[in-house]
Amino acid sequence: MNSAEVWVDLAIKLLIVEDESIVALDIKHRAELLGYEVVGIASSGEEALKLIKEKKPDLVLMDIVLKGEMDGIEAAEVIKRDYNIPVVYLTAHSDK
Repeated sequence: MNSAEVWVDLAIKLLIVEDESIVALDIKHRAELLGYEVVGIASSGEEALKLIKEKKPDLVLMDIVLKGEMDGIEAAEVIKRDYNIPVVYLTAHSDK
């Protein structure tokens, strides 16, 4: 195994949950430049839960306001409770 293969094996697997596709792709690009392995992009809480079962990420970047029945906070609560995966919230909305 060469050093590049070791680096790939050690890369943190990241799931991005963002319903604005341009924003999601920008986050993906920047995360990959920093060495993260982006295992998926979900646009809803429901889709995020499905991808977590399939991809088993190490970390989730979660938008708060999402399409679908479940918002980012609700999805993060399920992720923490059922999978114990850390979630970092991202949002473009201010609380003004």
